[in-house]
Amino acid sequence: MNRALIVAIVSLLALAPFAAAWAGCVPDQRQSFICGDGKDAIRVFSETTSPSGKLAFGWRTSAGLPTGQAEPAGDVENVLVRLQDGAVLGRLGGTYWATGKMRANRYDLVAAWSPDSRAVVEVANSRWDTDSFRFYAVGNADSVTLDLHDLVERAVRAKSQPQAAKGRVFRIREDLPVKLDGDGRLSFAAILFIPKSEEPALGFRVELMIKTIKSSAAARVISVQRAKLSD
Repeated sequence: MNRALIVAIVSLLALAPFAAAWAGCVPDQRQSFICGDGKDAIRVFSETTSPSGKLAFGWRTSAGLPTGQAEPAGDVENVLVRLQDGAVLGRLGGTYWATGKMRANRYDLVAAWSPDSRAVVEVANSRWDTDSFRFYAVGNADSVTLDLHDLVERAVRAKSQPQAAKGRVFRIREDLPVKLDGDGRLSFAAILFIPKSEEPALGFRVELMIKTIKSSAAARVISVQRAKLSD
């Protein structure tokens, strides 16, 4: 067989799963995809796509997606969406939005996927706070949700002197690696800091173990270590 033809066939086979995954959504002109239409339309955050290429985070509003350079008119909701058909598998805790030309000011969203795409951790940070830190186990038609925020905040405050932690805000460092292994081990960095202050933040390296059994999930802290983190 012609070598060029073989290469072409192999390339098409490699791309086939991703092409199928996007079949339920329409590409827009800003390197993203729109799933659905009208007030139910969802715009995908392409950078949050799962390793399988079949799932991603997206956003929608109660008034539908904005047109042109307008900001969202309604309440913003972040969702976990299946790209094959645009089905919503879960509602996330964050309210981030991005149109391709504009985005939510001082807001960051991270999706830390397991290697098999069966679970993901959401980190949604506004200017000072971590608005949402949640684990999602993804099923065929929905997802199991576990809020990790309070568990981790209690753990890092317990590792600090009460006087040193007083008045400090808890935050997950979205700019440092957030890693979810296939066995449910989650590793990340967190800080306690004083907004608008030159006072150094208290840094921590944290590990959790998360287990999912049928329709429920549970997490336990396995390690909290004080650490000097990069600025």
